[in-house]
Amino acid sequence: MIERTYRKAMARTPLSPESTIPSYRLPQTDILSILSVVLRFGSALTAAAAVAVFQGAASPEVLLMVAPAALADRSAVVLTRIRRS
Repeated sequence: MIERTYRKAMARTPLSPESTIPSYRLPQTDILSILSVVLRFGSALTAAAAVAVFQGAASPEVLLMVAPAALADRSAVVLTRIRRS
């Protein structure tokens, strides 16, 4: 009996909002351009080894040794530039 009364009383009260921090609308600006560049370390290492082989500074075996390590490495430098008005 008490549970029914409590449920009826709680049904009449408004539910509290889940977030107590008010959200404000931020002014949106137009995007003029987006530039995204990804430089993988493995690609740079393979290119450097290929240049060294073509210049004669290294033997072709160097390129064969560098290639598996370069393909396995997924580290990268990412540059993202977004211009807004």
